[in-house]
Amino acid sequence: MATIYQIKKIHTLKAIIGLDDDLYHDMLMSFDVQTSKNLTFTEAAIFIEILEEKAVAMKKWVKQPKKYSDLNRDPKMATPAQLRMIEGLWREICYCDNQDFAKKSLRKFLKSKFKTDDIKFLTKCKAVKVIQAIKGIKQNLKLKKSAATL
Repeated sequence: MATIYQIKKIHTLKAIIGLDDDLYHDMLMSFDVQTSKNLTFTEAAIFIEILEEKAVAMKKWVKQPKKYSDLNRDPKMATPAQLRMIEGLWREICYCDNQDFAKKSLRKFLKSKFKTDDIKFLTKCKAVKVIQAIKGIKQNLKLKKSAATL
Protein backbone atom coordinates (compact mmCIF):
# COMPACT_ATOMS: atom_id res chain seq x y z
CA MET A 1 0.00 0.00 0.00
CA ALA A 2 1.04 3.60 -0.58
CA THR A 3 2.55 5.31 2.44
CA ILE A 4 1.01 8.37 4.06
CA TYR A 5 3.99 10.37 2.79
CA GLN A 6 3.30 9.27 -0.80
CA ILE A 7 -0.41 10.09 -0.54
CA LYS A 8 0.39 13.57 0.82
CA LYS A 9 2.92 14.13 -1.96
CA ILE A 10 0.40 13.06 -4.61
CA HIS A 11 -2.18 15.52 -3.30
CA THR A 12 0.40 18.29 -2.96
CA LEU A 13 1.51 17.79 -6.56
CA LYS A 14 -2.13 17.65 -7.69
CA ALA A 15 -2.70 21.05 -6.07
CA ILE A 16 0.53 22.54 -7.48
CA ILE A 17 -0.34 21.43 -11.00
CA GLY A 18 -3.96 22.51 -10.63
CA LEU A 19 -5.22 19.11 -11.75
CA ASP A 20 -9.02 18.92 -11.86
CA ASP A 21 -10.78 16.02 -10.16
CA ASP A 22 -11.97 14.36 -13.37
CA LEU A 23 -8.49 14.16 -14.89
CA TYR A 24 -7.02 13.08 -11.53
CA HIS A 25 -9.52 10.20 -11.25
CA ASP A 26 -8.90 9.21 -14.88
CA MET A 27 -5.18 9.02 -14.10
CA LEU A 28 -5.91 6.86 -11.04
CA MET A 29 -8.11 4.59 -13.14
CA SER A 30 -5.09 3.86 -15.35
CA PHE A 31 -3.75 2.08 -12.24
CA ASP A 32 -7.13 0.34 -11.72
CA VAL A 33 -7.82 2.16 -8.44
CA GLN A 34 -10.40 4.69 -7.27
CA THR A 35 -8.23 6.56 -4.75
CA SER A 36 -4.54 7.12 -4.15
CA LYS A 37 -4.84 5.12 -0.92
CA ASN A 38 -5.39 1.96 -2.98
CA LEU A 39 -2.13 2.32 -4.93
CA THR A 40 0.72 -0.02 -4.09
CA PHE A 41 4.00 1.52 -2.92
CA THR A 42 5.52 1.08 -6.39
CA GLU A 43 2.44 2.38 -8.24
CA ALA A 44 2.38 5.45 -5.98
CA ALA A 45 6.06 6.08 -6.74
CA ILE A 46 5.33 5.88 -10.48
CA PHE A 47 2.30 8.16 -10.12
CA ILE A 48 4.40 10.69 -8.17
CA GLU A 49 7.02 10.61 -10.93
CA ILE A 50 4.33 11.33 -13.55
CA LEU A 51 2.95 14.25 -11.52
CA GLU A 52 6.47 15.60 -10.84
CA GLU A 53 7.25 15.53 -14.57
CA LYS A 54 4.07 17.51 -15.26
CA ALA A 55 4.95 20.02 -12.53
CA VAL A 56 8.52 20.39 -13.82
CA ALA A 57 7.24 20.86 -17.37
CA MET A 58 4.97 23.62 -16.08
CA LYS A 59 7.95 25.09 -14.17
CA LYS A 60 6.00 24.87 -10.92
CA TRP A 61 8.20 22.31 -9.19
CA VAL A 62 11.90 21.76 -8.75
CA LYS A 63 12.45 18.04 -9.06
CA GLN A 64 14.53 16.46 -6.32
CA PRO A 65 17.26 14.04 -7.38
CA LYS A 66 16.20 10.41 -7.27
CA LYS A 67 17.24 8.38 -4.27
CA TYR A 68 20.73 6.83 -4.55
CA SER A 69 21.55 8.89 -7.66
CA ASP A 70 24.19 10.76 -5.67
CA LEU A 71 26.19 7.60 -4.95
CA ASN A 72 29.48 7.24 -6.79
CA ARG A 73 29.03 3.69 -7.99
CA ASP A 74 31.56 1.18 -9.20
CA PRO A 75 30.24 -0.44 -12.42
CA LYS A 76 30.03 -3.78 -10.54
CA MET A 77 27.76 -2.34 -7.86
CA ALA A 78 23.96 -2.26 -8.04
CA THR A 79 22.49 0.66 -9.94
CA PRO A 80 20.41 3.30 -8.16
CA ALA A 81 17.35 2.03 -10.08
CA GLN A 82 17.93 -1.50 -8.74
CA LEU A 83 18.25 -0.18 -5.19
CA ARG A 84 15.03 1.82 -5.53
CA MET A 85 13.26 -1.24 -6.98
CA ILE A 86 14.39 -3.41 -4.06
CA GLU A 87 13.08 -0.86 -1.57
CA GLY A 88 9.79 -0.52 -3.46
CA LEU A 89 9.23 -4.26 -3.67
CA TRP A 90 10.12 -4.64 -0.01
CA ARG A 91 7.59 -1.97 0.98
CA GLU A 92 4.92 -3.91 -0.94
CA ILE A 93 5.50 -7.07 1.09
CA CYS A 94 6.31 -5.41 4.40
CA TYR A 95 3.37 -5.91 6.73
CA CYS A 96 4.08 -2.77 8.77
CA ASP A 97 3.55 0.77 7.43
CA ASN A 98 6.39 2.17 9.54
CA GLN A 99 9.31 3.39 7.38
CA ASP A 100 11.95 2.67 10.04
CA PHE A 101 10.63 -0.85 10.57
CA ALA A 102 10.70 -1.48 6.81
CA LYS A 103 14.33 -0.34 6.57
CA LYS A 104 15.38 -2.47 9.54
CA SER A 105 13.55 -5.53 8.28
CA LEU A 106 15.09 -5.15 4.81
CA ARG A 107 18.56 -4.89 6.35
CA LYS A 108 17.87 -7.99 8.44
CA PHE A 109 16.67 -9.87 5.33
CA LEU A 110 19.77 -8.83 3.37
CA LYS A 111 22.06 -9.82 6.23
CA SER A 112 20.50 -13.23 6.80
CA LYS A 113 19.95 -14.28 3.18
CA PHE A 114 22.66 -12.44 1.24
CA LYS A 115 25.36 -11.72 3.84
CA THR A 116 25.19 -7.98 3.06
CA ASP A 117 24.99 -5.35 5.78
CA ASP A 118 23.25 -2.62 3.79
CA ILE A 119 21.44 -2.20 0.50
CA LYS A 120 24.17 0.17 -0.72
CA PHE A 121 26.73 -2.66 -0.64
CA LEU A 122 24.91 -4.91 -3.12
CA THR A 123 26.59 -5.86 -6.37
CA LYS A 124 24.55 -5.95 -9.59
CA CYS A 125 24.49 -9.75 -9.49
CA LYS A 126 23.30 -9.86 -5.86
CA ALA A 127 20.74 -7.13 -6.53
CA VAL A 128 19.17 -9.27 -9.26
CA LYS A 129 19.00 -12.19 -6.83
CA VAL A 130 17.47 -10.00 -4.11
CA ILE A 131 14.83 -8.72 -6.55
CA GLN A 132 13.99 -12.28 -7.60
CA ALA A 133 13.79 -13.39 -3.95
CA ILE A 134 11.47 -10.55 -2.98
CA LYS A 135 9.28 -11.19 -6.03
CA GLY A 136 9.12 -14.85 -4.98
CA ILE A 137 8.02 -13.85 -1.48
CA LYS A 138 5.43 -11.51 -2.98
CA GLN A 139 4.11 -14.32 -5.18
CA ASN A 140 3.89 -16.70 -2.20
CA LEU A 141 1.99 -14.08 -0.21
CA LYS A 142 -0.49 -13.68 -3.09
CA LEU A 143 -0.95 -17.46 -3.28
CA LYS A 144 -1.54 -17.69 0.48
CA LYS A 145 -3.98 -14.81 0.34
CA SER A 146 -5.93 -16.37 -2.52
CA ALA A 147 -5.95 -19.78 -0.79
CA ALA A 148 -7.24 -18.17 2.38
CA THR A 149 -10.18 -16.64 0.54
CA LEU A 150 -11.31 -19.97 -0.88
